[in-house]
Amino acid sequence: YNRLFAVNTTISQSTAGDVILYEIQTGGINSTNNKPNYVPAEYVNSIWDATKAATTAGIHIVAAAGNGGQNLDNSSYISYVNRGDSGAIIVGAGSNTTTHSRLSFSTYGQRVNVQGWGSNVLTTGYGNYVMLANDPNQSYTLFSGTSSATPIVASCVIALLSRAKASNYNLSPTE
Repeated sequence: YNRLFAVNTTISQSTAGDVILYEIQTGGINSTNNKPNYVPAEYVNSIWDATKAATTAGIHIVAAAGNGGQNLDNSSYISYVNRGDSGAIIVGAGSNTTTHSRLSFSTYGQRVNVQGWGSNVLTTGYGNYVMLANDPNQSYTLFSGTSSATPIVASCVIALLSRAKASNYNLSPTE
């Protein structure tokens, strides 16, 4: 598995106005096999560089914050913070209650731009929540985390871009 190759390949096949979803995270400060302290994939310099180049070229990146419960504002992450904003929308996981508060496992800090619904999200394609007509292609499961929150935000980005384009306006990643 080569994460940088996957990111670079996706970016190279995209053009301004496209949306790329990063459903990946990486180990943060003091990560171990038992406690990986997950943070955004762009914590890795090469992923940050590729992401920055993509957003500068007008490609929209929506990326998971990671499920490590890490505070990116902690001084341990100063080298990451000092790189600045890559232009990606970083998504944390929030509750499905009316408070929409951050879920304890979600990485957070000023670099995290938004929270998406991060618990009990129903999705298609696999699972055992329900299967319609005994058809595995119609099976559903519940899942949680920044991996459920991030595609919800990406869908909103696509809807906003579509609406803007219908009005003859192209939104930049910064906008």
